[in-house]
Parts: sequence; structure tokens; C-alpha cells
Amino acid sequence: MTFDSIGIIGTGNMGGPMAMRLLDLGVRLSVCDTNPQAIAPLADRGAVVASSPRDLADMADIIFASMPSREASLKVAFGENGVVHGGKLKVYVETSTLGSETIHRIGSEMATRNIGFLDGPISGGPPGARAGTLSIIVSGAQDIFEKSRPALEKIASKVFYMGEQPGMSQIAKLINNHVSAAGRLAVLEGLAMGVKAGIDPKTLNDVLNASSGRNYTTSDKVPAAILTGTYKFNGPLSIGLKDHALLLEEARRLGARMWIAPRVLETYEEAAAAGYREQDGMRLFIYMQEQSAKLQGEKA
Repeated sequence: MTFDSIGIIGTGNMGGPMAMRLLDLGVRLSVCDTNPQAIAPLADRGAVVASSPRDLADMADIIFASMPSREASLKVAFGENGVVHGGKLKVYVETSTLGSETIHRIGSEMATRNIGFLDGPISGGPPGARAGTLSIIVSGAQDIFEKSRPALEKIASKVFYMGEQPGMSQIAKLINNHVSAAGRLAVLEGLAMGVKAGIDPKTLNDVLNASSGRNYTTSDKVPAAILTGTYKFNGPLSIGLKDHALLLEEARRLGARMWIAPRVLETYEEAAAAGYREQDGMRLFIYMQEQSAKLQGEKA
């Protein structure tokens, strides 16, 4: 199986940088998105714009989907103008984080149309997508995986194969997201406490980076998003809400008890209710400072 053209459906927070990376590599690329502003810079670089998912599947041998929700993923996969109705598509790779139930639905529908399917959620954020340094966690038929590996390695520098059963990758990705989120919230509330005590946040973050508290948030996110005052790195808080709800859904299905995850979701829900739902997740630092100020006011 060879792929002479690649498609990306969903060119937003992650799909857009992935598409730019592929264009840098000289890939024959087709793209599809409902947002003209997301498509425009890719078209300017030479990407062919598809009018619908079905149109994209008439152009590309392999399609990477990067969608923001279950509903969107199901619609582009097998809705009225879904990719299953296209004539050229050979392999469909779902890079979104959707949970195993949705992945099984998409995979089953692809199988009825003789389209190879890979469950392949990605990690590494928009900077990793642009640089081609993502990790991709793949499950699905091994022969499809091996034949698709060259295309997978164009978007990810680290490719992990989890086995034949789609859905396993979703669980691994949700666990990764949880570990990352738990560390991020711990850092943000620690910095907020330090600021309240009069400690310079850069100095405190330097202490964490030189000590056992070091993690991806202290090494990359705090310098890029908090110390610069941009508060932009993660994408919207709504993504974290979705992912942690999915994590707890999987945990209930598996009968796995969770201790920290419910509290992470509760924190996200509180911040979302306070107006932070569509703001970058790094703005939780501001939310935490606001809550501390309220607590101090109540004590006074």
C-alpha cells in the first residue's frame, strides 16, 4: 500500500500546524475545514482545499482527522458527506481524543467500507505539531499500521504501537493527558501561592526546575505562557474538560478507581463556570489567583 496524497480534516489548533509541517516536507496535501480562516494559510502554501469530507476522501489515500468533539468526528467520518462515501480513501487515522466507545463506532463503520482504520491520538501540542516532534499512540490492525508508518512518521517523531484493538490508544492518551494536567494544576496553584507569599514567580519556577518538582509545565509552559504574560500555550480549557470527562468515563467502564482525576475535572468545571471555558488553559493561573484573593477577602 502506497500513499501518493495525504489529507487532513480539521485544520485548527493541532491539524493546522500538522498540515504546515507536511507542506514543509513537500507532501501532496489536501485539507478540509469548515472555517475558511483556518484553511486560507494552507491554501496559500499550495494545499488543495476540499469542499467536504467526502470530497477530501476522493482526493487523499490516507486522511488524518483532528476534530474537537465526538459529534464532529462522527459527522466527518460517516455523516451524509462523510469520508466513508469517498472513492480514493484507503486508511483513516483518527488523531482526536474521543474515548474508546466513539473510536469503536468509527472503526466499525470504516470496516464495512473496506477502509483501513487506525486509532492514533497525538500528544505534543501545537509547537510539536509544527515541528514534527509529536508522539502518536497507534492501535489497529498491524498490517495497516506498518503500511501507514511512513505517513505517521511525517507528523510524529515518536510512534508507539499499542496493539490490534482500536481504543487502547485512547486510554493511553487520556492517562497521559491526566498526568500532564495534574502536574500543571499543581504547578499553577503552587506558583499562585508563592506569589501571594511575595516570591518572584520566575525564581520559584527556577527552583522547581532545579528540584524534584520539574515537569513539562515548569520547563516549557510557565516560561512561554506565564512569565511572558501571554497565557497562551495549551488551547482552550474546554479541551481539558472533555478529556477528563472521557477519562472518568473510561475508568468507570474499566472499574478503575480514580482519586486525583475527579478533583482535576472539578477544578476545570469551576473555572469554566467562572468564564474560562474557551480561554487558554494556562489562564487557570489567573483564576487561581482570583480565588485566593476572594478567600483573603472572606477572611478579612
